[in-house]
Amino acid sequence: MRRIKWISGAFAILGGLLAIFFVLRSENALLTHPKGMIAQSELKLIAINYLLMFIVIIPTFIFLFITVWKYSVRNSDQNDLKDRDFGKKVPQLLLWIIPCPVIAVMIVITWKAAHKLDPYEPIKREVNPLTIQVVALDWKWLFLYPEQGIATLNFVQFPAGTPVHFELAADGSPMNSFWIPQLSGQIYSMTGMTTHLHVMADESGIYSGRAAEINGEVFADMTFVAKSTSQLDFDDWINHVKQSPLQLTEGIYNELTKPSLKHPITLYSYVEKDLFNKIIMKYMHSMH
Repeated sequence: MRRIKWISGAFAILGGLLAIFFVLRSENALLTHPKGMIAQSELKLIAINYLLMFIVIIPTFIFLFITVWKYSVRNSDQNDLKDRDFGKKVPQLLLWIIPCPVIAVMIVITWKAAHKLDPYEPIKREVNPLTIQVVALDWKWLFLYPEQGIATLNFVQFPAGTPVHFELAADGSPMNSFWIPQLSGQIYSMTGMTTHLHVMADESGIYSGRAAEINGEVFADMTFVAKSTSQLDFDDWINHVKQSPLQLTEGIYNELTKPSLKHPITLYSYVEKDLFNKIIMKYMHSMH
């Protein structure tokens, strides 16, 4: 009977490990399928920290199961613990010998990686970066291309292999967090201020973008499509957007600021001059 329980437990653990393995291999596990240098570095950092933690966790659980089994009710000869002095056999110092160096190593690795992966740090390439301004609204994402003079709603496109500089803000919306899991970590976009994020896609593809901060009833649907293409396809797409009959004037923009549900992708061939700065400055004036 005891052997059957041990075998059942072993199969349960093996089944759990296999389930985790196949879930992480799935394309739906976006974090484990990075498509950009920033996301790849972040995944590597996560993996290293997990491996270091296993140095502490695995022995801890092994000793836990051994202790539970050894002093279980079935082992009546081992069950009288009140007269046992564990302090002499297992000095408290031993409990800290392994965790402390592991934590110290994790601190050093994470400290260096956090500075290296600073979202405000530009990605150095021979290609000039593409600037895209982002405004978080209820419950949608507005993308402005200041150099191209166009705008998109819930859709952003950029060339692969080109650094992208996102300038992020919000307009009257609760705090939002901009996130493209396969390309970068998340960063907050807030009303009345600008934050920055630098990313680069290594290859052409379509990626899922979303709000990573719970911000209301339609939080789950506040998503957008991020698409990376070749430079030629990107230039063709810019020309296509410029053929759109829609123009993003201040009046149209004011309509966009009203809360809406599952707003469709929209392309604007014209953007009112300096709109992004106007969005930020209107809250700066109200603070004085």
